[in-house]
Amino acid sequence: MPINTYLIGNDGNVTMPTGGDVIKVKTFAATLARPESDLTGFGDTGKRRRLGLLDLTGSLNGVPAIDSTATANTASFFVSTATAALTLTLFDAASTTDARIAANCVFNNFAFNSDKNGESTLTCNFANADGTAPVVTWLV
Repeated sequence: MPINTYLIGNDGNVTMPTGGDVIKVKTFAATLARPESDLTGFGDTGKRRRLGLLDLTGSLNGVPAIDSTATANTASFFVSTATAALTLTLFDAASTTDARIAANCVFNNFAFNSDKNGESTLTCNFANADGTAPVVTWLV
């Protein structure tokens, strides 16, 4: 079957962990990587390399949000020390199941920004954290 659709534009979604509703994600960047190990031994005439387990790292960027009718919330994902499920999705306008990366992640390095023009952003990093490789589902 030929590839006939490209995932472009703003077709995507982020499913956040409990307490992750304090940010409306506008952009994300994710890197799937496998560490490479050099296994070259004495007597080899060329390099021997092996790939390690799949890893996921990345960042989220969006607009911070509050619930002005609620009391103080200390359960937000940026104060949690536990791993939580994160699902990053890319899709065309016809379907929401085209491409998905799911992993249990830790969230760290939160940066809050506000400028005089009224732009406020919240950025954080995430990384795979539970010893299991991320699940990558790609419709091909």
